[in-house]
Amino acid sequence: MEQQLELEVKTATVRKAALEAFRQMPVKFNSLTYCLTVRNILNKMTMDGTILRRLREQLEDEVINYRTINSNKGIYEKLKT
Repeated sequence: MEQQLELEVKTATVRKAALEAFRQMPVKFNSLTYCLTVRNILNKMTMDGTILRRLREQLEDEVINYRTINSNKGIYEKLKT
């Protein structure tokens, strides 16, 4: 059980860093810059897939609002909430 609790704590940390990074991004941004910003906030290596999953989860939870401009190039645009 302790491993599950530890995982939840890490997830919350990545989620907070993902939200902070989103707030720092310009209106149009790419996934590489976004992931690098999240890693910089966390000060540790985190997989791109994990970071982008947290971004999508926050969109689903209506915490943030954005649209994908180009999924192949990983380009996003912030929308008003």
